[in-house]
Amino acid sequence: MNLATRRDVLSTMLSASIGAVFTAAKYPEREAEVSKPSREEQHDFQSVRTQILQAIAHGAATGVAVAVTHGRRIIWEEGFGWANREAGLKATSRTAFSLASITKPLTATTLLTLVAQGILSLDDPVNSHLSNSPIEGTNGSANDVTVRLLGAHASGLPVMFEEYFPDEAELALTPDALLREYGRLAYPPGCCYEYSNIGFAALGALASNLTGADFGTLVTQRVLAPLELHDSFFGTNVSRLPTSAARYDPLGNQIPYYTTSTPASGELYASAHDLARFAMFNMKIHLKDQSRILDDRWIDELHKPVYVGPSGVATTFGWFSGQLKSGVLVIFKNGGQPGVATIMYMIPSEELACIVLTNRSDGRELAYRVCNHVLASYLPEWHQPEETSGPSPSPFVATSSFGGRWQGTLTGGGAETQVKLNIQSSDSAFLTLGDKRAQKITGMQWEGAAFTGTSAGLIESRDAIRTGARTLKIKLIPHGDRLVGRALATAGDPNFKNVMLPYVLSFNRIG
Repeated sequence: MNLATRRDVLSTMLSASIGAVFTAAKYPEREAEVSKPSREEQHDFQSVRTQILQAIAHGAATGVAVAVTHGRRIIWEEGFGWANREAGLKATSRTAFSLASITKPLTATTLLTLVAQGILSLDDPVNSHLSNSPIEGTNGSANDVTVRLLGAHASGLPVMFEEYFPDEAELALTPDALLREYGRLAYPPGCCYEYSNIGFAALGALASNLTGADFGTLVTQRVLAPLELHDSFFGTNVSRLPTSAARYDPLGNQIPYYTTSTPASGELYASAHDLARFAMFNMKIHLKDQSRILDDRWIDELHKPVYVGPSGVATTFGWFSGQLKSGVLVIFKNGGQPGVATIMYMIPSEELACIVLTNRSDGRELAYRVCNHVLASYLPEWHQPEETSGPSPSPFVATSSFGGRWQGTLTGGGAETQVKLNIQSSDSAFLTLGDKRAQKITGMQWEGAAFTGTSAGLIESRDAIRTGARTLKIKLIPHGDRLVGRALATAGDPNFKNVMLPYVLSFNRIG
């Protein structure tokens, strides 16, 4: 489609869409829950609709889907733009979008159905259920890693991400193999926050070990089907991809279909409609056509704070939570990866939720603007919560506990390398891999008690060599008389294809 034709189509869509505030349900049996609300409940979403349509018309968005719930109703659901422009498939509120990390709350819900059955406990040591691929306690006690800590990004496992296009499918590791390669503690369990897709890979492996089912089947049988989330599916169900939203880069170019290294952390597809129903389930609004897969007390366990950061934002089992100035609780989760920007907010005390799904790498700003507009129309005090339980960065100042010369090891991904660290001053530090030349550490900062910075070097690991991941993101914390943490080997373009491979660091002082 040439640019002129595309503009004509978008102009037609813009004109045709103004005025239809509510999208009719496709399924008559559910019509009652998405019917037009009473006069007292009506809100005018026209201005926010116009913002979305203008973004699409100006080429700043490709496809967008929105759903808003209040009480027992979906009071607004609508799709805009293209789910798949090349195929001529328009986005609707029933289009399945790639969720990225909004997968995590559904993964956590799947695990909690096993807890509710007494098959495991949230406070079980996870290694008691990972006999094929136990987590290694490199920088902490693996016996202290619980199921709950895995789901709250506080287990001590590091961050990780990699995607695979179809011709790279053989590179993807099984969950057990991935844990054997990268399932090492970078930090003592419970001591700090680090967003960890590996933690959710471990939850997926654990659930499969206990049930004998692959994780995609498990989440479908235990969550999607009983909650009547019929638009939703696990990404490995490729037969449903043609009717789902494709992914696009910031220039509007379609990104080929890909899978990731940690499917249980980010490979679900779902519609805005289905996520609205999932939000009502999480707010203890029991829809007649949904099975009671969890009693309310178990829903409370999903939302219970586990690790509370300096800003007051907490991780829970699969979610994040924060409070407005009045103390009103907000439960939320976002998702972002190449071709995906999604957000989901719930305010249980108001029985209010907002979901925005986009299929562009750069859709984040639009998604948040839409949700902020909608939620502020209900709650004048609304402000967007911080999204991390980690501390804010500040300039690094060398201290006696960090300064000086250190020697240790780097492990993970098949690598085991001697490393040296030399922190000479607040603006001069170097990292040495094996017998290679020392590399300067730049961008040094404090993140709470952690030292962070960026260095360079090719780690002698199959995956680092294959991907050319030479930029090293360092994070170290004091642990007794040692420094422990990780070096994250990165490469690629975060808007299209990128890689983040974690290698665990352990240092002892030598001077």
